[in-house]
Amino acid sequence: MLLSIYEVKPGMKLEQAVSMPDSDKILLNAGATLTANNIDKIRNLGILDIHIADMYSVFVSPDDKISQALEDDFLHILATLCPEHPSANMNDDIVKVAKNLKTLIKKISKLSEILPFLFEMKITSNLYLYHHSLYTAVLSGLVAGCMKLTTEEIVYTIAGALLHNVGLCEMPMLIGSENLSGQQLELYKEHPTYGYYFAIQKNIPRGIADCIHAHHEKWNGSGYPRGISGEEIPITARIVGMCSSYSAKITYKNTPRYMAVEELYGTSGIYYDPDVVNTFIENIPVYPLGEVVRLSTQEVGIVSNIRKNKGPRPLVKVYYNRVNRPITEDKIIDLGTERTIFIEEIL
Repeated sequence: MLLSIYEVKPGMKLEQAVSMPDSDKILLNAGATLTANNIDKIRNLGILDIHIADMYSVFVSPDDKISQALEDDFLHILATLCPEHPSANMNDDIVKVAKNLKTLIKKISKLSEILPFLFEMKITSNLYLYHHSLYTAVLSGLVAGCMKLTTEEIVYTIAGALLHNVGLCEMPMLIGSENLSGQQLELYKEHPTYGYYFAIQKNIPRGIADCIHAHHEKWNGSGYPRGISGEEIPITARIVGMCSSYSAKITYKNTPRYMAVEELYGTSGIYYDPDVVNTFIENIPVYPLGEVVRLSTQEVGIVSNIRKNKGPRPLVKVYYNRVNRPITEDKIIDLGTERTIFIEEIL
């Protein structure tokens, strides 16, 4: 079936080979499954029509599917945390960091070594493994960028965050369990080691494997699996470990964000590297600008300023009173001043 190049979609199969316009050199053989890059190249060569086996069928591999999902999902979370408008961010530097991450995720989403692992995590547990790891990866990339790590270290941090829980695919019965027995807990503590060896066996760079291996180690040496401490823990793993803990609390444990941040403050220098905690608090908005929130007073408003105060203490413009009735007065609550009021819920 002859089809315009503008109607062709990734995943369609060629019925006939595609040749270079000025020679008989074969560009793509018959039976090849088209990708977005293939289609762009054919179009750029001025080839306007190609023969497709069946325009109503697409043949997309799991790797292609997860590659596109990874890029799209990562960019969506990044845009929520760090919108392009400077005033919607904690400072101007993080705007540059976020812009760099947009470029890096396009490269990371094409790393063939990590894609099968990500697909396995998604089908094993979409919430507890894939989405939690994705949110952790965005947070970790932002912290790594704000700490001015090298490009290679930032890539290792993001990839390590994406795969930090891949070892749990070998023990799916433990995923999401709150109360583990002694034997179950000992098995759970082996998942960083499982993930490390999975990565090594697939020739994933050692820096990523080391991040996976050490993401549950603690600053004071009380972590696992090896009980290393302080700067013995790779900086990538120190970042991922803290961001994973925060992500888990707000992703599926429904911990109020101010409480999750208070826990980071309280365990800084004990479980987590103080520099990592401070970088997180000073650069990443806990409540993004424009979020609709319910306060502990039961009033409802919109986050209107995140630059004035650090951490979970933005300014909130109140629009509804505690019984959900619109208010007529202009009321702004500065949570940096009103220390007994908290954001209780994001609506």
